[in-house]
Amino acid sequence: MSDDTFINEVMDRLKDKGMLMITDGFIDQLIITLHANVTAINSLIEIVEVENQLLALRCAIPTGSRQVDSLKELSKRIAEIAFNVEDVRNEQR
Repeated sequence: MSDDTFINEVMDRLKDKGMLMITDGFIDQLIITLHANVTAINSLIEIVEVENQLLALRCAIPTGSRQVDSLKELSKRIAEIAFNVEDVRNEQR
């Protein structure tokens, strides 16, 4: 029996006994959702950056630079959460 087979068997038995409350499907969906949020936020960052460039061309004061910084930080934090969840999932398997 390989290590992966053994780990999966142990995990399945723990789930059957109700010891693991979060299913693999839920964790996988959470990871997918977190990564999708990062993608959406990164798209918003690009839009705000283009808007800032257009405002600069019109000699208007760009107001979105703080938004860009805030969105970049949010994107970074959500990505870190996603990778941490992946690490936990991999450790549990």
